[in-house]
Amino acid sequence: MNNIEALKKCPLFKGVPEYSITAVMGCLRARERHYGKNEYVYHTGDPIKEIGIVLSGRLQIIKEDAWGSVTIVAELTEGMLFGEAFVLGGVGRIPLSVFAPEKSDVLFIDKDRTVTPCPSACGFHFDISANLIRILAEKNIFLTGRVEHLSKRSIKEKVLSYLSSVSSRTGSRTFFIPFDRRELADYLAVDRSALSSVLGKLKSEGIIDFNKNKFTLK
Repeated sequence: MNNIEALKKCPLFKGVPEYSITAVMGCLRARERHYGKNEYVYHTGDPIKEIGIVLSGRLQIIKEDAWGSVTIVAELTEGMLFGEAFVLGGVGRIPLSVFAPEKSDVLFIDKDRTVTPCPSACGFHFDISANLIRILAEKNIFLTGRVEHLSKRSIKEKVLSYLSSVSSRTGSRTFFIPFDRRELADYLAVDRSALSSVLGKLKSEGIIDFNKNKFTLK
């Protein structure tokens, strides 16, 4: 395993020492695959049976409509998981596409081996299963929050709903968000230029202040 540093960043292996991460790869039936620039990992409707982990490069989860318009649902960097909700939920075919905008390496692991007792009783297998449950719970919370923001009618309402939730979660009126402007626009499903305009107006009205991804609620 040449990408142990990426796996150490992966939340699936939180609390698992490096030597055990390497040892457990056989138990998880891990396999690596390389993808070239602009290559698809999955097309919408492809069968999906394994959990993926980004070892290097970058992947995008994208939604494509019947007219060819593309929306970036999520961007995955080194150490991040994908596909776990679909395979564990029994979804036979992936409803989104997974795309590599640059050269990327991906590790695929057997989903059954992450949630069932290990036949070899290997160390830290329980930790991996517990971590997976926590990851799914965190993603569910994330998506629930996003639905709440997207339900707002105007871009201004969406922005204030999101910023208010981050402020509440961090316990501070000054905080950092994990998105740049393009990513925030994708997250809120709005046009980037329109988002920038709304942010500028909110700042000029004294409702918020910001510098890059640092925000303050006035």
